Formats: sequence, C-alpha cells, structure tokens
Amino acid sequence: MEGFEVRHPGTLVDALTMQGGYTTRTRARKAIKNGAVKVQGNVVRIPSTAVEPGMNVTHDRGRRTVRSASSSGEEGSRRTKFERQEPKFTKSTKPPFDVVFEDDNFLAYVKPSGWIVAAPNPNVRTAYTNMKNWLEYQNRSNHDLHFVNKIMKDVSGICLIAKNRIWREHLQENWNDFRQGIYILVEGHLPPDDQLECKEEDGEPVQVQYRTMRATQKHTLLKVDAPMEAVHLIMPSLRRESCIIIGKGKTAPDPLKREGVHMFAVEVTGPNGEEIMIKTRVPREFLGLMKGGDTPKPGKRRNAEVKFGKADRGKHKLKPRIKHSKNTSNSTATTTDIDSVKES
Repeated sequence: MEGFEVRHPGTLVDALTMQGGYTTRTRARKAIKNGAVKVQGNVVRIPSTAVEPGMNVTHDRGRRTVRSASSSGEEGSRRTKFERQEPKFTKSTKPPFDVVFEDDNFLAYVKPSGWIVAAPNPNVRTAYTNMKNWLEYQNRSNHDLHFVNKIMKDVSGICLIAKNRIWREHLQENWNDFRQGIYILVEGHLPPDDQLECKEEDGEPVQVQYRTMRATQKHTLLKVDAPMEAVHLIMPSLRRESCIIIGKGKTAPDPLKREGVHMFAVEVTGPNGEEIMIKTRVPREFLGLMKGGDTPKPGKRRNAEVKFGKADRGKHKLKPRIKHSKNTSNSTATTTDIDSVKES
C-alpha cells in the first residue's frame, strides 16, 4: 500500500493524479471504483469525493478486483462520456492544442473557440484536463500543475498552465498587470490605425489604440491594445462607429459561428523580474473571412502601431473587467505576429 497526505482541496481523483502517481484520471477512477483507495482509513468508491488538506489517502496501484458480470456491466453503464472519450497519450503524441511557449515554470497554449478552459465538474472534458494529461505523460516531474487563467468558451486565445505553486500564485496575482493584446473582427469599418475613445466602468475616459490589420467590403480585422476582459468597455465605442463585433450577442452577425475575439499577446513578468513575450497567429477562421481584403493605409498615424514588446499603449492601459460574472476572461498569445501571416 502507498499513501500520502492531501496538499490541496479538490476531489479524490484529482488528489490521486496529482500526488498518488496515477498517470491518467481513468486509472485513478478505476482504482477508486475497485475499492483500492482509502481516505482516513475508510474505503471510498466515488471518484468525485471531496478531500481537504491534511487528509490521509492510501491506495494500492497493483490491486486487481474481480467483479461479477452483472456488477461489471452495471459499472460500465455508469461510465461517463468523459471517461469513454479521454484521449490516450504517449511521449511521442503531439499536444492536444498548439503550444506557443514552455519552460520549467509554465506552459502557454492556444485554446480554440468552443472549448471550456476548466470546470469544477470532473466529468466535463476541458482544454485544461487535456493539456494536463498530455503534460503528465511527457514528464513525470509534471505532477504539480495548475491552470492560471480562463477565457470564455466562444472566444480563442492563449491560456497558461503553471508547473509549480510559486509561479501559479505569481501569475494569477499579477495577471491584470500584464499587458495583453486582442484581435477583434467587426462588421463595419474604422479609420486606419487610430484610437477609440472609451470609458472605464467608473466613467473615467481612456484612449484605446488599435491597428487596422485588414479590411474587406464588409469586415475589418483590428489589433487592439487591451485585455480580453475589457471587450465590454470597447463595444460601445465600436457601435458609435457602426461596427459590431462578429458573433458577440444574439443580434450580432455570426458568419463564423463563434465570437470574433482572439487574445494574441501577453507580456509576462516573472517573480524575479524576467520578461517573457508570448504571441500567437491570427486564427485561420479570421483569415478565411478576411481573404481578399486590403491593409488600409492611414493618412496620418496617431502612433497607433500597437507593437507588443514596446511601450506604445496610449495615455494609459485600459483596466480589465472586475470579476462580476461566472466566466472571467484572461488569456495570452504566441510567437509570431499577424504582420508575418500570409493568406493561404
């Protein structure tokens, strides 16, 4: 029998995968349902059982419990969709999503639209659980993983996974101080490379710089110097210019069946002052909709280059949205900018 003391609150299956040496959640669940796991000396057969720091968990990874055909069939019928579909990884398997940065402390990947980042229900398959399982397969040292930020299901952008508690706490506590950039796809047109007159939630005026990346007869792709959570502060200014964000709201045009928002950049500062620039390409769906468009040439630029890695963020940075709703949007980006993206 092996054992350990729970370090973090969560579910029993989480504790086994994080601290018990189980390489997948499926194996941990099977061990629990087979009666091979005890919590505080008592056998527990429910994977979602809540555990708290300080609880003692013992388990036998080599145990094989023989069950009757009837009980086996009953157990099989109870298997969740998540358990049936959980992917099988090997060390040569490619990551589930594009990885745009990785070192010993954290990893950044691009979450596509349509995926939930993380969920409290262990039976819900999420982008984080997919990446977490893949990371654990790549290296046994990846046993203390934590998701850092969330972005909403219908948008895309970079999400971070911390590989230790020190970096998780630092990244989460300082997230709103990291400069972030987003691509916004709108129906309508704006003056090239200009700025939007926006207002904070407290009414304070702020200038938000944008760059007009490409325009067709109907749509415009903007590169905006603002965090994902500030989109709701930018929307009124866009509407005043007769521009509507694609897919955002029931009445908005929805040619892509998703929101026209993608977080493409974040400038991370580490605990020791190290600076890390993370960027990503424009989503292929955006480029497909903008195919054949031109890059508008501004008559008189107002310093709206919106180049990340340089201090060109206007009068002051637009503040992220305070967490009022269940879904709060934070994200990051990758290693190549749209300026180098060619239409395919």
